[in-house]
Amino acid sequence: TVDMFQDTKLRIPVSTHNDFNGDTSREKENKSVNNMCGPTLPPSEKATSTGKNAAVKLSTKTEPCPPPPVWLKIADLSQPEWEAISTSKDPNTRRDQVQSVDVLTKEKVLEQTPITWAQEIAVILFLAIGPPNGIIFIPFCLAVIGYFIVGNIGRTFLAFGLGVMLPLAILPRQKFHPSYLHSWMAHAVAQYFSTTFMGDIWFHDQDPNTPRILVAPPHGVFPYGNMLAIVSWPLLSGFSMRGLASSAALRVPIFGHILRSVGVVDASRPVATQCLNEGKTIGISTGGVAEIFYTNDKDECVVLKERKGLVKLALRTGAELVPCYLFGNTKLLDCWTGEGLPGWLRAQQAYWSRRAGFAIIYIIGRFGLPIPYRKPILGVSGKPIPTAHLKCADPSPELVDKVQEELLTAMVELFDKHKHLYGWEDKSLIIK
Repeated sequence: TVDMFQDTKLRIPVSTHNDFNGDTSREKENKSVNNMCGPTLPPSEKATSTGKNAAVKLSTKTEPCPPPPVWLKIADLSQPEWEAISTSKDPNTRRDQVQSVDVLTKEKVLEQTPITWAQEIAVILFLAIGPPNGIIFIPFCLAVIGYFIVGNIGRTFLAFGLGVMLPLAILPRQKFHPSYLHSWMAHAVAQYFSTTFMGDIWFHDQDPNTPRILVAPPHGVFPYGNMLAIVSWPLLSGFSMRGLASSAALRVPIFGHILRSVGVVDASRPVATQCLNEGKTIGISTGGVAEIFYTNDKDECVVLKERKGLVKLALRTGAELVPCYLFGNTKLLDCWTGEGLPGWLRAQQAYWSRRAGFAIIYIIGRFGLPIPYRKPILGVSGKPIPTAHLKCADPSPELVDKVQEELLTAMVELFDKHKHLYGWEDKSLIIK
């Protein structure tokens, strides 16, 4: 887990979605969305009315309609298909994969994608040693190896520290490897979580150099959905994005290397500003550690009201704010966040969790271990909120409040519009 988003700190990403313009020259059964309104009258060819039997001259020119919502269950793609689509420069390659949201059902979203036993074991092992579970599993495995094989637990830990952790800590930082985004493991993890993405807009026909901020709560115990959004972004848009994580998370050997290899960067304001000024898309899960303590609430709860630094960042760079939501992120792991403890003790737990940069909680998942359940993830995106026309170096409090209110309203509307697809008709979104 990573630090909560402050005015001076941003957070790990988020989600993933893109704009769609139909291509009437191509039709693919149940996969091509007609996006034309039909014949229109250009100003030069408007009808002339001379009486009851007025002659009307129609143009064969067509006018594009607003793009319809579309979706793609990326978990249903094979790994070669994933790689081919991710690396293709032709927007039609991605356009042909999406389907109209009219045919998307709750049953399709919640359907578990079949995977082989080898894939499942590989994903479980990867999730066990990766963030955040590696904090528990790596020491446990070392203790077992030290006791039963080496015969000395202390020497085993010392050898691992000097032979693995120290070199990783002093070697140059791990570089971003775009090929990792469509690797076998990325594809297997997407299948493990039966991942589906849908959007009121789709970005594969949009300018890849337009700065965007994908605001994608909730955080959950760990933002697995946000990580999937990062690795799936080239598949959905044709260009990569940058997720944001706390510097504490990126400093930890192994964990930091995994995060940096897929394009995650430090969540400081200078780094985020540089990414946006370069025309990149960044993803943010704004709640961070603070939001984890609402994971067990009956309704979905996100921490966003006080995250005004996010809006200021958008206004200073002219970036689009894209409301997103990751259904299922809060249900991948169970946790005990201090329920039943005295209020002062829970306050101390939350305080030290924020100071540490990760939540001090008890986590449980599959097999009684902190392994995420095989539950589906549905990522949805709304229409971008433009800020380029409001861009300024020092936005006024009134302007910040106005844009933030628009973002909060859009977030609630997005949740209410799509919650039925995840079977959450009785749930509400509470923004704190």
